[in-house]
Amino acid sequence: MEYELAELLPIVESLSRKYTRNESTSISYETAQQLMEAVLYCIQEAEHTSSDLPAAVLSAADAYTFGYEAVLRKTKQTAERYNALMECFSSYGNRAYEETISQGFPAFFRWYDPLFAPQEHILTLDYPLLLPLEEHCGIDRIAAYLECIEIEQRFLRCFSEEFVCSSLSIQHPQWEELFLNLPYHVLKKLLCLLLLDIHQEKERLSDIDYKKLRTKLNGLSKEALKGKLSALFQQFLAQYFPQDTAMEAYLEYAVGDIAAELCLGLEKDCLSHIV
Repeated sequence: MEYELAELLPIVESLSRKYTRNESTSISYETAQQLMEAVLYCIQEAEHTSSDLPAAVLSAADAYTFGYEAVLRKTKQTAERYNALMECFSSYGNRAYEETISQGFPAFFRWYDPLFAPQEHILTLDYPLLLPLEEHCGIDRIAAYLECIEIEQRFLRCFSEEFVCSSLSIQHPQWEELFLNLPYHVLKKLLCLLLLDIHQEKERLSDIDYKKLRTKLNGLSKEALKGKLSALFQQFLAQYFPQDTAMEAYLEYAVGDIAAELCLGLEKDCLSHIV
């Protein structure tokens, strides 16, 4: 949806009156810019919410109203999803994970301003995900981030807490205090076990296991290894998460990096320090 500036200015003017509580129509340039961004965000939200909107006949004011209502709905739905997540959320002792999810999200819902600044997401989101979300902002970014956390929690719950923590501590002894993605390291350990045809949790690989792993990796290019790991990952998904396309799409981001890391570990003869 594209509108002329003349169609947008009355909406910004109306917002500015609400912003100043009808005490003044004079606002700073920075505030005017913020309110214009708020209007554009809501109009874009209207466009994303329904492809059936009659864009050709929908006025800018109607598009803004529709989008603003969509922002309110998404905020409420995201808060409900967050509350459901927290019923069984575990940070496994990682401080960045705990603080971002258990403390950051409540702060977001407390301070988020869907009327005057729906484009702002407030949170720094310090816990790193497997994929970037820079193209999102406002409640869209928070909702997308939360979806990734939901996927991570489903995946991590497949394993014992001991297995998760041991997978992290091998490469990062102080992992509780580091900003790292937990599922990445658990997936790396899982794929190596499957590569060794070990179909059970094993917290520590033996010297014989590492020797077999070097044999399995020897002679494989990064792309060839990525193909093998992807196939093993698909088998795992088929058994434990059939039709979970969201998990497949999210965790698949890590497979290429894991393949590259294992190839480097083989080259530098340090596999025992990374898996």
